[in-house]
Amino acid sequence: MAVDSEKVELSSMDAELDVEAQKESNKGLSRGFLTAVGLFVLWSYLVMNEGAMRAFRFADPQPGPFSQSLLLVSACGEILFGLAGVLVGGALLLVKAGNKMITTAWMALAFVLGWFVFTVWVLAAPINDLVNDRQVPPAYNLTLPQYDCVRVFALLSGISWCFALQGGQFMIGNVVRKHQVDGKSQGSGYSKKRLLLWAINLTLGGLYFIIGGSVVRAYMGPGPYDPPVVEEPMLIVYPELTITAGVFQLLAGVFGCVVAQTRKWFTLCVSMVAFTWVLSLATIVWPQSYLGGFPGGTTLLAGLTLALCGNVAYSCSEFAQNIQEEKNE
Repeated sequence: MAVDSEKVELSSMDAELDVEAQKESNKGLSRGFLTAVGLFVLWSYLVMNEGAMRAFRFADPQPGPFSQSLLLVSACGEILFGLAGVLVGGALLLVKAGNKMITTAWMALAFVLGWFVFTVWVLAAPINDLVNDRQVPPAYNLTLPQYDCVRVFALLSGISWCFALQGGQFMIGNVVRKHQVDGKSQGSGYSKKRLLLWAINLTLGGLYFIIGGSVVRAYMGPGPYDPPVVEEPMLIVYPELTITAGVFQLLAGVFGCVVAQTRKWFTLCVSMVAFTWVLSLATIVWPQSYLGGFPGGTTLLAGLTLALCGNVAYSCSEFAQNIQEEKNE
């Protein structure tokens, strides 16, 4: 009888160990984790795509006012940490291969290369053009101060958009790492701050497009423009469309801030942001890229606007989920 009792106890202990092992094995398979990994792969692909499109522009570097070789090297760096993100996320999704050390190593790589790319492409090159290129293109019916105003707000828009893409990739990668470490997200307090951050970024991105489009519309009249006004990421054939997209982005961003503070209307916020992205495609991405003679730009602009709006939608959804989980605990 004593032997039988010991066998029962051992069997019970083995069963408990099996349950704990199963919990540990499935720790990373929560809805929040799988969502984060899926978005991490998508954002990483968009980063890689942006780097490739930038690199193709300087496949044969020529002497210029700003080092085209430096632009090419930084674009290749963007391809590298974007591709690394796709591989890390893909391995987690497809074969459950990965751990917190691998994700942390990717974050270190992305931090270094991301800031390098951001500094070269988003800050140094546009500021160099703004300071040294003091000629208004003949096709633009703008004075130099008016042209500088458009370029300044295009520069600010580029900061907002690139921050959304590269910063969004890094943010989601950090969410993945947190799940690998603790088996859960950082909680509602952190999610609220992240929602506020991305909602403010969307608000500012919309505001910059409103101002840039309004300046062009006020001094060059209604579109279409041939050639278009091109100050990346602004490509303006019809300024009215640029302004419309900016207004909806601003409104969606402000509403995201309201949702973060009130902890209500999460579904409405996600729906509004989704509508804003579709509207952005229909106003500043597809028609203006095609009519402006840059059809290849639709891929890049679509990805950038997805990051700009998608960060808000994801943060809003995760905030709502974290609140519900904390209520159930």
